[in-house]
Amino acid sequence: MQKIFAYILLCLVFTACVTNDHVQKKETPQSIPPPEWVSQRPISNQYYIGIASSNKKVNPVDYAAIAKKNALSDMASSVSVRVQGQSFLNTMEVNKVFSEDFSSNINTTTDISFEDYETVGSYENDQEYFIYLRISKSAYQEQQNRKKSEAIQQAYQLYERASESQKRNQMGSAIDLLLHALFAIKPYWSETNHYITPSGEDLLLDQQIYSDIEQIMAGLQITSVEQGVLLGTKNQFSQSVAIKAIHNGNLAIGVPVTVHFPTSKYTRPKKMVSGPDGKWIVNVQDVPLESKSPQLEVKLDIDALIASDLDEKICKRLLSATPVNALMIPIHILKPTFCIQSVEKEFGNNNQQQLLAIAVQSFLAQQGFTAAPANKADYIIEIEANTTAAGQTQDFSSALLDLKLTLKDNQEELVRYQNNTNTIKGVQLNTAAAGAEAYKKAKILLEDEWLKLMLQAIL
Repeated sequence: MQKIFAYILLCLVFTACVTNDHVQKKETPQSIPPPEWVSQRPISNQYYIGIASSNKKVNPVDYAAIAKKNALSDMASSVSVRVQGQSFLNTMEVNKVFSEDFSSNINTTTDISFEDYETVGSYENDQEYFIYLRISKSAYQEQQNRKKSEAIQQAYQLYERASESQKRNQMGSAIDLLLHALFAIKPYWSETNHYITPSGEDLLLDQQIYSDIEQIMAGLQITSVEQGVLLGTKNQFSQSVAIKAIHNGNLAIGVPVTVHFPTSKYTRPKKMVSGPDGKWIVNVQDVPLESKSPQLEVKLDIDALIASDLDEKICKRLLSATPVNALMIPIHILKPTFCIQSVEKEFGNNNQQQLLAIAVQSFLAQQGFTAAPANKADYIIEIEANTTAAGQTQDFSSALLDLKLTLKDNQEELVRYQNNTNTIKGVQLNTAAAGAEAYKKAKILLEDEWLKLMLQAIL
């Protein structure tokens, strides 16, 4: 039994020694020499190559995915892109629509994607993970030819739909379709993009698409039969104005504009779109009477023509190259005229000073209104005032003023505003002075409250 126990113990010791020796001899990442491509980038005429690395400590979870993404970007940078002479980008530069820097930026931001690339190898140590990708240049070119063919076909289909929209005078829809058609082949703007139509016509498709955009913009006009907007008492300072969108003599549908005119409160330009009749109806109202040279402004809304899935900066360059007129219609304000008729009495006797009439005339003049004879004035202001004695208290006398203010429309003979009171009280050493004090308070009441309310009732 002791011999068997000793034998088993000897076997266990031998196994532990062998295992420990095996662990010590097992290769670690540091002991594997890096492949040559890690330190020296391969050069090939047959392949596009992408090599990249990722720090494992900085990206402990997704270092392999990050390295792969960077390798694809590296491979994309090795694909040379040259702007061809008849390309859309070159034409835009020649016509000063795009600057050279702007075109270059479009080129560099064009996405290059790869299919069927191969992973040549990977290597890692404790610190970094490396990956080597490549794709055959001939295979990549086949992919590009197939993608380009599909993109051009899609662009032509959108172009045909845009042509149908133009025939129906749906210019907003036509521009949207043309922009989408143009962006369908954006990755190939640096190349010449021929398309043979079913009728056999050879088009440089992207340039033809942009030519149609130019023609629409050049033929678009915003017009109105109104030469001016006249606001006055006859239309209660409000007028509706018909605006039309015209394209080559026809009413244009779906054209977005911004409409703006000064109002008593700040308002942003209103957005409107021409309907099936190619028109907008703009209600001009609430224009402050003190506005200097007010006007109704109608402008093409470039932003509304650009779909959210398109590059706004590029689209604005394309659409703004052929500006559309802005419509400016002057607004004329005819301020109403007033005739003041005042009967002011002191204790039943006529007051020659006409204090209240002078106060009303001064107030209106400060607001820019003028006086006119009764037969020509737009409004008649009637003032009725009279004081009565209200008794004495110790050494002071009191007087009450009965005041009535009426505003009449002189054309329609209607009362537009009326206010009255019999509680204006004056207290002084004698009755006459108390009456004069009551008139002073009436003047303040008119200036601070009643006259402002009166103007609000008609303006």
